[in-house]
This record gives sequence, C-alpha cells and structure tokens, in this order.
Amino acid sequence: MATYTNDVLFIQALDSYSYDLEQCIEKLQYVLGGNDHAGANNLMGRIYHERLHDYASAREYYHQALRIDHEYVETYYYYSLLLIDVCDYKEALHVLEVGFSLAQTDKARLYYIKAILLEKQEQFKEAKTCLKKSKHLALNNDHRHFVDNQLKRVNEKMKVGKKSKKKKSKGKNKTKTNVKFNSMLD
Repeated sequence: MATYTNDVLFIQALDSYSYDLEQCIEKLQYVLGGNDHAGANNLMGRIYHERLHDYASAREYYHQALRIDHEYVETYYYYSLLLIDVCDYKEALHVLEVGFSLAQTDKARLYYIKAILLEKQEQFKEAKTCLKKSKHLALNNDHRHFVDNQLKRVNEKMKVGKKSKKKKSKGKNKTKTNVKFNSMLD
C-alpha cells in the first residue's frame, strides 16, 4: 500500500514524464525505494520501454506493477504494447484478455491495441474488426477520428497487398512462358 507522500511523488513524476525525464526518474526512485507502488513500477517500465529501449528491464517493471496490483489498468495498456514490440504475440494476447476481463479498463483502448497486434501479424481483416469495435466503444471524438485514420491506413495496406499479389502472379506467368533455359546438358 502506497503512502500519501509516495502518491504525491508519483503524481509529480507522472506530470514530469513528458518534459523532464531526469526529474521524473528522481521522483520514481524515491517512490520505488520505499513501499511497493504499481503506478511507479508501470511508469518506470514505460521509461525503459519507450525512452531507453531496454525491453528486458521494462518487462520486469511491468511484471512488478502487476504483482503489486493486478487491477492497475494502465499496466495492461503499456505492457501489451511492449510485448507487441518484442513480437511476443501470444503473451500480448494473454495480457489483453486479462485486461478485457477487468471492468474498469478502457475497452476501446484495448481493442485498438489488439488491432495493432493483429496488424503486425498481417491479419488485416481482424485488425479492422477490432478498430471498428474500438470506435464503437470510444467515449470521445478524438479517439473516434484517430481510429478512422487507422482504418484508412489498414485499408490502404490491404489494397497494396492485393496489388502486389496480382503483380507477382502476372510476373510468374510471364517468366514461365517467356523464359527459355539453356542448360549445360544440351
């Protein structure tokens, strides 16, 4: 259980995350030096993941955050993104499923992250389905417009994929009919 002082320091660290990383880390070290604090571990995981690209350390901090408080929802969003970045898709899906099972998570955000996972696996139709669910569940227009742009991007990827498949099949037919091989055995 975090103390009031640790919560205040965590909020200050969270506030300084985007513009003063040094101050953020200093505050987090105070919090992490004392009692267990899920938010501080999650934020330190984000620093290692997003800023330092030390994925092993980030994973440890996310694990620690979940161990301390498995209902600290922010961890499910950022930890699943880390797992997608390191191509651990099975574990990312598991983390998302647990996140979906918690009543207090933002389902629109989880569906968006699941769409990223599916897109990385080139499962574009399933990714579009998740994006549509995310849009449907969104509670603000900014997220809805953002998802619209993501849907456009995925649709363009699908079109490019179809065009390249057609070119490959046409190219294969041409090489079979137009190319004659001279072998050394003739």
